[in-house]
Amino acid sequence: MTAETIRIAYGVLLLLTVIIATWIVAVTWRWRRVPGSTALMIQMIGEGWWTLCYALQLFSFFHPSSEPFFWSKMMFWGVVMIPAGFLVWTSHYTGKNRWITPWTIALLCIEPVVFNLIVWTDSHHGLFSGAFLQTGRLGIAFYLHTLYSYLLLLAGAVLLVLHWLRLPPSYKKQALLVLAGLVGSSLFNVMSVLVTGPLLRLDISPQGFMIAGVVFTYAQLRHRLFDIMPVARHAVVEGMRDGVVVLDNDNRIVDMNPAAQEMLHVRMDASLGKMAGAVLPFWANVEREAAGREETVIDYRLDDSAHRQIDLHLTQMRDKRNQPGGKLILLRDVTHLKNIERALRETNTALLLKIEEIEALQAKLKEQAIRDPLTGLYNRRFLEETLSRELAQAVRSQRPLSLAMIDLDHFKNINDTYGHEAGDRFLKALGDLLLELTRFGDVACRFGGEEFVVVLPGAPLEIAAIRVNSMRQAFASRKIEIAGASLGVTFSAGVAGFPLHGSDDAELLAEADRALYAAKAAGRDRVIAADKVYR
Repeated sequence: MTAETIRIAYGVLLLLTVIIATWIVAVTWRWRRVPGSTALMIQMIGEGWWTLCYALQLFSFFHPSSEPFFWSKMMFWGVVMIPAGFLVWTSHYTGKNRWITPWTIALLCIEPVVFNLIVWTDSHHGLFSGAFLQTGRLGIAFYLHTLYSYLLLLAGAVLLVLHWLRLPPSYKKQALLVLAGLVGSSLFNVMSVLVTGPLLRLDISPQGFMIAGVVFTYAQLRHRLFDIMPVARHAVVEGMRDGVVVLDNDNRIVDMNPAAQEMLHVRMDASLGKMAGAVLPFWANVEREAAGREETVIDYRLDDSAHRQIDLHLTQMRDKRNQPGGKLILLRDVTHLKNIERALRETNTALLLKIEEIEALQAKLKEQAIRDPLTGLYNRRFLEETLSRELAQAVRSQRPLSLAMIDLDHFKNINDTYGHEAGDRFLKALGDLLLELTRFGDVACRFGGEEFVVVLPGAPLEIAAIRVNSMRQAFASRKIEIAGASLGVTFSAGVAGFPLHGSDDAELLAEADRALYAAKAAGRDRVIAADKVYR
């Protein structure tokens, strides 16, 4: 047999392979909703295109005179589809397909596109052909692509082997069939690359991958690889901790697992065929909630000695024609979870109460830290913080601010004559008066000993002096019963104002103190502001 005869015969075989690939694509298209079918179609489309272009190259079919290897180059658009398609297909088959996303598919497309661009621009750089005509060796791009393709095929093979090792014996035959197809196609390809060469002699790789494609298609459609693998009912239903109840379209009980029987205190043989309402204590609730709904979830407390609570999930099942096919009820004992939830809720409530107590205590401690315990007024520490802040606000808003310094008259005589308890009563009385007569925004503080300071934001000096004088008059009229006698005490005050007497707290306090001493020197029981006396 001559080489020409072999070439023609092999070309006819290639065309037959194209027909088979086209048939597989058509058959797989009918099952395109089955996971993995799209990846299998991509493999077969690539296989068919590869084989068709190779046949056209063998027959020297019409091609541009400037491109003697036109169909060989066109062939690689099909070649590059097979490894990636195989990896995606095996990932679906083995259930390791979580990595398959639009982004990862896009990444898998990068190498095929780059490689084909190298093939079509090879005349400019020789990365694909290399020194093939002189040495018989192709360029680096060809071998890198071959390595990349083998790595994808190897990854798919590893997934298959690991999956095969985990399968029950009855299902190993299916996976072994797929592995056999992969090994056969790989051997054909290795022989073509290492022995015959892809351009000068016959490339038998298409036949190898076609055999694998036929095997994969047969395995997928004949053995239904991607259907849910059957497992023993005992492992899935009988062994479940959750209760399972199955009803037919007439709401009659057709199945019930041991967990449901134990939970509901019924027996399967006595319940089979009975109406759900006669056996299931919760059926009235479920029927009411499930009206017109495909799925229903309710909580139900069983009327038994344990008062167990169950989480009930009812699903309307449907057949292939989307017609009602009965109902599935799942029962989960959530008593323990509910008890934990209730305990957590009670603990959380107690914790919130504790937090409220702590916050109240913190607020009380904070208030105590800035309050004078005897008079209830703010203390000197608070005054120092507040006066600086109020002055800064007055500077920004260009509003007046006044400050009055008050001192009880003859306070030492009261302490010496009637004792410190009497003195404390007068201090408390003045504190009560200041709390009573100061306005919102004013700050009344005990400065120390018998001295008090009142900050009056927004009050001009004269208005502030008039208000402080009113306080003086009110305090002078108050009497305190001490040792059977009705005693009264007066106070003197000095008033300073921003911006007349200063722009910081030290200047204002000093000016108010100077005015206070002027009031004392003038005879006490009076208010002085800017050398003006108020009585």
